[in-house]
Amino acid sequence: NYGEYQSVNLNNKEYQEIINNIPKDSLIVYITSLLNIDLEIVNKFQNVLVVLTKKDLLPKSTKDYKLINYVKNHINNYLDIEAVSAIKNYNLDSLMNKIKKYGNGKEIYFVGMTNSGKSTLINSLIKNYSDSSGEITTSIYPSTTLNKIYVKIGNLEIIDTPGLLSDSGLLNNLDLKEIKRITPKKEIKPRSYQLKENTSLLIDNIVRMDTTIKDNIVIYIANNLSVKKIGNNNNTFKDKYKYQINIDNNNDLIIEDLCFIKFQKKTSLCLYSPYKLNIYTRDNLI
Repeated sequence: NYGEYQSVNLNNKEYQEIINNIPKDSLIVYITSLLNIDLEIVNKFQNVLVVLTKKDLLPKSTKDYKLINYVKNHINNYLDIEAVSAIKNYNLDSLMNKIKKYGNGKEIYFVGMTNSGKSTLINSLIKNYSDSSGEITTSIYPSTTLNKIYVKIGNLEIIDTPGLLSDSGLLNNLDLKEIKRITPKKEIKPRSYQLKENTSLLIDNIVRMDTTIKDNIVIYIANNLSVKKIGNNNNTFKDKYKYQINIDNNNDLIIEDLCFIKFQKKTSLCLYSPYKLNIYTRDNLI
C-alpha cells in the first residue's frame, strides 16, 4: 500500500532551505494531519490554502465546520481551509476548485510535515483529475521525498516539497514494522477512561502517563493499540525519558505520531517513555 521505503540523509536545515526559497507570491497548499495538527509554519507564507487530511480516521460524528473553525481560531494568515480524506476521495472536488481559484497564474507548492498525508493526497489528485497512471512515492517511513517534484494534474502543475521533519517525533525512533503498527488505518474508536487521583496509564508499551486528579479523558489512538491502567507502585519506564507538562481546562495532550488525549480539567502530568517524544497541548479539537 505504501510503495518503496528508503532512508534519507537530508536534515531539516536542507529541507528548510527548499522551503525558504519558495517565491513569496506562490500559492502554498499546506497539508497537515488532523491527528497531529501543526500550524506553526503557516505564518511563514503569504498565500496559504490549509488542507486538513485523514478526515476518515476521526469519528464520523466529527463535523467539518468544527474542524475548520478550530483552525480559523488559531491562525490569521490563510486564504481558505478544507478538510479532506484522500483515501475516501472526500472533498477532493472542492479542494481542486480552491487550488484552481487561488493558484491561477501562481506557482503552486505542496508543503507539509512528514506523515501529514501529503503524498497520498497528491496521488489521489493525479488519479482523479489527470490521465496519468503515474504516482509519486508514498510511505509512512519518514522523508521519502528527497527534493522538489513537479507534478502535472490536468492543466495544473504543482510542486511537491520534502516532508518537514519533527526533531523528536516518535517515527524517527521506530523501525518500519513498528511505524506500520502504530499508524491508524481506519476510523478511530475513541476510548473513555475515568481517572482517579494518582492514576497511571500504560499506552501500548510506548508511553507511561501519571495523572494527579479525577477526570474523564478520551484517547484517540489506533484501534489495535493497547491502553491499560497500572498501579503507581509499578516502575515501568521510570528510569527512561521523563516529560512534565501542564494541562489547562479543556485541553488535548498530543503525543505526536501516536495519539491525542482529550482532558477536561486542569492538571499536571508526568510521562515516561523509552523514546524521545514530541509532546504538546492544544485546545480541545473535538
